[in-house]
Amino acid sequence: MKKYIWLLTIGMLLFTACSSSDDDEEKKGDTLTVEKLAGLWVADYAQSATEDGKTWTRVLEDFLFRADGTGYWEIYLLDANKLVGIDGNRDNDLTHYTISGNTVNITLDNSIIECTLTYADGKLTDPEEGTVYQKATTEQQTLVEQLYSEWQGMNSGNEDDGSTVKTDVNDSYTDEPARSRKR
Repeated sequence: MKKYIWLLTIGMLLFTACSSSDDDEEKKGDTLTVEKLAGLWVADYAQSATEDGKTWTRVLEDFLFRADGTGYWEIYLLDANKLVGIDGNRDNDLTHYTISGNTVNITLDNSIIECTLTYADGKLTDPEEGTVYQKATTEQQTLVEQLYSEWQGMNSGNEDDGSTVKTDVNDSYTDEPARSRKR
């Protein structure tokens, strides 16, 4: 009988050791690395708000993480699928990040804003806001590029929003001598 108890005890110890080893391997597989992080991460969620005369019903946020520790952050404000505003963008909100365990620490270069995202189960989560980011699909990448191009068009001066003052002055007046008021 002692022999069976002894064999059972050794068997349980071996089983426990294997189980622990398997858990360690599983945790290593879900550890955040630069290779896993590099790329575009997107959060697309419903939010209704009005600010500065702009009304939106949907928000698309994205972070781009490059392998060299840099990237950018953008927030697109949409009314359904129509772009109504942007907060932060790749031209102005460049970022630097570091990885510590499964935490990404992000600093915006042009401000004192810092944020931390946690990585688990292939997702990044902002613990303060609860926003969940996932690696962008091809469709989401296309949408982000489309929104960025649309925003550039809105700010290029090529589209007249009604604020341009139009006059009948043209280049043919440039050769005319300056006129001064008679005294």
